Amino acid sequence: MEHKHRVFLVCVIGIFVTVFDTSSSIVALPTIALELGTDLPTAQWVIIGNGLTIAALLVPVGRLSDLIGRKRIYVVGALAFALGALAATRAGGIYELIAARVLVGVGSAMTQGTGMAILAGQFEPHERARMLGLQLGVVGLGAIAGPAGGGLIVGAFGWRALFAITVVAMLAIAVTAARVLRRRSERPPVDGPFDYLGAVLFSGFLVALLLTLTLGPRAGWSDPRTLAGLAASLALLAAFIAVERRHASPMVDLRLFRNGAFGLGSLSAVVTFMGLSATRFLAPFFLQGVKGLAPAQVGLLIVPAALVTALTAPVAGRMADRFGVRLLANIGMGICLVGFALFGLLEITTPVWAVVAALMVMSLGMSAFGAANSASMLNSLDADAHGVGSGFVNLCRNSGNVIGIAFGTAVVTLTMGAAGYPPSLEEVEPGADSGILVAFTRGVELAAFALALLALAVLATLVAWSWRRRRAATRRP
Repeated sequence: MEHKHRVFLVCVIGIFVTVFDTSSSIVALPTIALELGTDLPTAQWVIIGNGLTIAALLVPVGRLSDLIGRKRIYVVGALAFALGALAATRAGGIYELIAARVLVGVGSAMTQGTGMAILAGQFEPHERARMLGLQLGVVGLGAIAGPAGGGLIVGAFGWRALFAITVVAMLAIAVTAARVLRRRSERPPVDGPFDYLGAVLFSGFLVALLLTLTLGPRAGWSDPRTLAGLAASLALLAAFIAVERRHASPMVDLRLFRNGAFGLGSLSAVVTFMGLSATRFLAPFFLQGVKGLAPAQVGLLIVPAALVTALTAPVAGRMADRFGVRLLANIGMGICLVGFALFGLLEITTPVWAVVAALMVMSLGMSAFGAANSASMLNSLDADAHGVGSGFVNLCRNSGNVIGIAFGTAVVTLTMGAAGYPPSLEEVEPGADSGILVAFTRGVELAAFALALLALAVLATLVAWSWRRRRAATRRP
């Protein structure tokens, strides 16, 4: 087996473990809350704390890997993940478990933020979309295996066994990575020290923003705490931009966003994942509350969409390498847009199969978009910036997911409130007042329609930019 294929296996198995860990942990939350004697909102911080940590550190650790070496960051990250998972197995209370999950998040950020950069360094630009497509297919498998396997493990052995499995897996990955990955023989010249202040401000901005968007729907968007969180986010972002403009070796070179492939690719990723996360988050409420399906049935109905990703992402990656990464990314975004529009047509009488079909359409679009857009962004960067670029690619996905859920929840609850009903998704349940279900469905329509219009605007901009770039290339002598 070629060395690059061994590297691919190490990095792909690592991303599978992180996806399995996150998706299976969600299934374990009710059991964790019961055993540790806490309520579900508190137990949810097991997931929230982990997710916020990953998002806050993706770009800083990516930049650090550009400076000191990606192998070192990846191996240390796998060890940190394993240490955090071990601490989770021995947690005696909910707050100990949350702290352990934060450490797991640190390790996840280090492996996710460098794994894609390591792969980009092993494969040529014309091979990267195929490689990223295979990686995306593995993510789809992890999304299927996590809830299914997690439920079986928790039911048979308890939630601590779930984390124990990831301890063993990540220790094996750390040992294998130390043997397989190679240190770069030539490191890029460092024109200044690591931008610690920029890293702190950037991480603070993301934590304040994502935390506010996560808690805002529950507290209320006019709540003083929500407004204070939004104000703090803007202040930290302004300070970060001011520092980066003056720093000799900024953590994020703001000139990267003048690069159309990177800047527009980032924007399209955030918008696409906003639409995907919002509709996927709201679909189970429709299926359970409006259609009266049991949670187990809803779980089974989500599987076809994950299977579409697992099966089509590798094929889409190969097509992107053959026909052009930007072309496939634009086609994929267009397919996702169709999926958003289908949710914009949602009604109380919409059959269950139509909802499942819409989810499958979006998964197909994401398969074509995800790998191609990531390859387009990485191909536009120099090799010595692949670490920060990889971190930013993953950050766009994570941020888009959080923003999309917050946006969808806000539109739906505001629509319910305007109709005279309690503005809460908890009211959407079988047997609820028909007016509540109608107002909820109308809110989903409005949210999906707004996201479809936003995606259409970004896609039109991307198509126009691609056309101008192709026309300029044909004019060159």
